[in-house]
Amino acid sequence: MAHASERFNLPLDSGDEVTVNVYPATFADADKPLLIWFTEGYASRAPFKHLLSQFNDLGYDIWQIDLLESYFIERTPNNVRALTGEGVAAVLHHANTQLNPRATAASPQTTHQPTHQPTHQQNIGFVPISTGRMSLVLLRGIRLWQLDTLPKNGIGALQQVVAFFPNVFDAPLKAGDAPSLFPIISATSLPITLVQPTQGTYKWKLPEVIQALEASNSQVTVAAIPNARDWYFLRREPSALEKQLGEAIPEQFAVWLQAGQVSPNTVFTPVTNLTTREATQSIKGLVPITERTAPNFELTDIAGKTINLQEKRGKVILLNFWASWCPPCVKEIPSMNRLAESFDAKDFEIVSVNFKESPETIAAFLKSVQVDFPVLIDLDGKVSAEYEIFAFPSSFMIDQQGNMQYSVNTAIEWDEPEIKSMVEGMIQK
Repeated sequence: MAHASERFNLPLDSGDEVTVNVYPATFADADKPLLIWFTEGYASRAPFKHLLSQFNDLGYDIWQIDLLESYFIERTPNNVRALTGEGVAAVLHHANTQLNPRATAASPQTTHQPTHQPTHQQNIGFVPISTGRMSLVLLRGIRLWQLDTLPKNGIGALQQVVAFFPNVFDAPLKAGDAPSLFPIISATSLPITLVQPTQGTYKWKLPEVIQALEASNSQVTVAAIPNARDWYFLRREPSALEKQLGEAIPEQFAVWLQAGQVSPNTVFTPVTNLTTREATQSIKGLVPITERTAPNFELTDIAGKTINLQEKRGKVILLNFWASWCPPCVKEIPSMNRLAESFDAKDFEIVSVNFKESPETIAAFLKSVQVDFPVLIDLDGKVSAEYEIFAFPSSFMIDQQGNMQYSVNTAIEWDEPEIKSMVEGMIQK
């Protein structure tokens, strides 16, 4: 199990400090880059510590940074999205200076000397790493570092960026709204490897991300992880497959770096003027939406029975998107059962769509949790993508004509009086 051997602080002009935890390689390897990992609250988890040990045993030095912890900021999705990247820029400037003593350009973030300066000059360069929403912050910080310090060829000692299952989209205002990319994505100019699980939430949005990155001549490489979900190697209780895939990462990492290798003559130039935009605050609870026809689909349940949504016309339908690994999804199931019991089946029905889980997984789940409505299998996620589902659970109320009238982008108690009244009103129309 990896343990930080030391740590040092980088003071910022904002008054904050960034704490860098140092995990040294088990043995020195001059051919290995320094890994700079910006984490999101999972640094103390056993699977992550084990992963760091594996990297250390292969000769990688690692710096681990948790920006929210450094700033004493509450750990929420919008607080992550709001980070400017200042701390990232300071860390990268320090790393570039350590690995390239001839780098003399000064950065506003580094006018103060850190309290400790470990040397890692045996490393041939550095590789920033991020996961999920932190990828957004990493790209902001790298751009600040590039513009402030003007490193050679735009990247200095940076070899490439590795982003695991990056979530670089703004949160939709309500369920069913298409998420939009933050402006930093099309302003980025970097060599970047996107590690994308094939069962990940944003799989179908990957072409949009790549196109935006390439708008400013980023060099994009994609590493697909088959049969894996987002966060596959960071779960507290990973499945056997997730453990296997996690164990493979350190050896795969060298392959990814080789695949994304940059020509010595390539110059990366980020966009100078960046449009700023605050993160959207999603509307919680039951939200009226502009009436539009619910996209039709045909899916099967675990018994092989096919259900076509259009054939449900004439009833009010609660269409629910969920997954068994999502605690809020599971929590709301009993209240959905009670809601269904409150109305005649000829007037109201619940149809649920499970996101990318196997029939075997769903069957095992249904043995322990009572679900009184059909569970359809969206194995490739195409139906969820058509409904723009990027948070679980997400639900829609559909009227007798097949039009969506309300959406919900969180778990709620479905048998509350106001919900029942709303359903009754839709039935009476």
